[in-house]
Amino acid sequence: MWTIKINFLLLLFHDPSLICYVTGRLRIIGGEFALPGEFPYFATLQRLTEGCTHAFCGGSILDEYHIVTAAHCVTDNVTYELENEQITIGAGTTDLTDKKVGVYRDVGEVFVPLTYTRNKKNRTIYDDIAILKLRHPLPLDDNKTLGTVQLPNAGEYLPPDTYNGTTAGFGAISLIAHWDTGEIESGPSDPYLKYASGVINAVDDFYVCKTAEVCFKSFGFLSGYLEGACYGDSGGPLVIENTNILVGITSHSNNDFCATYGKFTRISSYLDFIEKVRNNEIDETISSVKLTLYHEDYFLNSPRCE
Repeated sequence: MWTIKINFLLLLFHDPSLICYVTGRLRIIGGEFALPGEFPYFATLQRLTEGCTHAFCGGSILDEYHIVTAAHCVTDNVTYELENEQITIGAGTTDLTDKKVGVYRDVGEVFVPLTYTRNKKNRTIYDDIAILKLRHPLPLDDNKTLGTVQLPNAGEYLPPDTYNGTTAGFGAISLIAHWDTGEIESGPSDPYLKYASGVINAVDDFYVCKTAEVCFKSFGFLSGYLEGACYGDSGGPLVIENTNILVGITSHSNNDFCATYGKFTRISSYLDFIEKVRNNEIDETISSVKLTLYHEDYFLNSPRCE
């Protein structure tokens, strides 16, 4: 799962007491903290775990009942089948530590394309999109901090045209590389919403972007710094800069280090799927599961998991 804005990269050598700050910066160049109301369409997927709330993915508000996110956020990572686990979305907040701000709604049903699959060997994900249907509507007309994304038209924002874009999330702020084992571990997630800006449809000779994907390079990464989506930011939005036009969903990378050349699910490739779910026209091409747990009333009184 992905996250936004690597603030610094830690490398742990064979002697764990030796820690090297590769960039040495407290915050990525070009990376910013979101202001209240700056991303009114952003939603965070959360679970109640042992008395505290845990944010694990992002999403975008389509309308009062529907949130679009990544399929791998809501499916088993071995069988790729839908999980019947409680999900509560939080919206209208940039600070997960302040439960007085924001709106919380339980997810009642989850939908993914039946063709969603993953190939771990070549690090690819196919049809990585899901839609969450809420049990109760979001108060879009009564809450100024809430808003919706605008869907692109078919054929818009395609290569070779490049555009400035922005992606946001509550994901991890550091990476730790264990040189003795070769494993890379994500650091703690950030309770504050952050965003990174960059180029959509950026050409790269090494990382190939498929037709149903949008490839994204942050301005920081183009300058040689780690910045962009990483573990925990999956499902979050990629929008055309300074607009609410949703062109992609945070999906994956072909590199162990996140914040490199990011792959996003191209929204314009899934307009039919989105329309079918929103219109309740579920057919044999769509898999779904109904969730049975009710947790939204507990969120206001439950602290954020540290």
